[in-house]
Amino acid sequence: MVIITDVREEDLNGVYSVELESFDKPYPFSLLRAYYFISKGLFLVAKEGGEVIGYSLGIIQFGYRGHVVSIAVKKDRRNSGIGSLLLSELEHRFKRMNCLHSYLEVYFRNYPAINFYNKMGYKVVKIVKNYYGKDRHAFVMMKYLYDFPAFE
Repeated sequence: MVIITDVREEDLNGVYSVELESFDKPYPFSLLRAYYFISKGLFLVAKEGGEVIGYSLGIIQFGYRGHVVSIAVKKDRRNSGIGSLLLSELEHRFKRMNCLHSYLEVYFRNYPAINFYNKMGYKVVKIVKNYYGKDRHAFVMMKYLYDFPAFE
């Protein structure tokens, strides 16, 4: 059974393992540890049998905007709903903290991630050139956390 919970300091090695497996340019352990201290309830882990199999990390900007800093699931556990659980819980917490929308950046050629975010209700709102380095652009994707009928 998969459990989504707040990260604990002893989970950070497992988070880092998922990070290393998931990204070409992973965050250093020291940055993940710093986020552990500053994320205030927005650093989540997915665990099964005590093992970290995924994580999501967010921050709140300007008091109303949730930023999905990172989300990752172990390769052998992808496409099983764990990412959806992690992102949904993070969005729920953004709402509890009065955020109006959630946004993230994703490499513009990471089609599996873009498809996942689309399924979760995110839409591309702009492109940031060279965000990940020369010719490595990012899409900024956003999702309103509340229904705004006037904007449909």
